[in-house]
Amino acid sequence: MKGNYRKVTQEYINLLLETVEVEPEKYGYEFGRWTTAILAIYLGEKTGIDLSSTQVRRILKSKKYVYLAR
Repeated sequence: MKGNYRKVTQEYINLLLETVEVEPEKYGYEFGRWTTAILAIYLGEKTGIDLSSTQVRRILKSKKYVYLAR
């Protein structure tokens, strides 16, 4: 199999899906909408798994979510 091994765990995906359902203000952020870049940073801090905003967007897309790619 070519390419990088998959870093994402099922726990990461579950946390991602839970996180996008909650307003960012509840986590102490001053903005009202998640972006994939902020999700990647937030989840990296929580899980230790660093992904790009593009990788986070792909995961969300595979789960039928659409989010901003900033």
